[in-house]
Amino acid sequence: MKKFQPQPGFVVQAFRFALDANAAQQAALVSHCGAARAAYNWAVGWVSASWWQRKAEETYGVPEAGLTQWRPWSLPALRKAFNTAKHTDPKFAGWWEENSKEAYNTGLANAAAAFDNYAKSKQGKRRGKKVQMPRFKSKRKAVWRAGSPPARSVSRAMAGM
Repeated sequence: MKKFQPQPGFVVQAFRFALDANAAQQAALVSHCGAARAAYNWAVGWVSASWWQRKAEETYGVPEAGLTQWRPWSLPALRKAFNTAKHTDPKFAGWWEENSKEAYNTGLANAAAAFDNYAKSKQGKRRGKKVQMPRFKSKRKAVWRAGSPPARSVSRAMAGM
């Protein structure tokens, strides 16, 4: 990415804001973030389902012409597929109307960008190291003194107070 350089004589100023949301606003923020994540997860599942189906069909000896069609991962294609799925998919049918359409669009846009980055990486068209499938091995050890729970349990317990 090109580094930002201000023009000579211009002053660049930045601001940082903190949100001070009440309980209702905080619930709405959490709901919208959850909606974006749900749309992202749906898009990843929808696109990768065709990849795995094709891979299985290849092992059965299905010819190229008979394989399941690739599902497109462009933002317009994901948006169109999601708009039809949100009415019928039980994961969304009960609550999708509670959030802004932009929350879902954000998740779909991030999924489209992730698929583009993955494809560019595999083709060698992306700068940096190749993107690989993540390995979920944790090297951290749960070590704490007897009688004191780990920090995340304490913070969850305090959040409920």
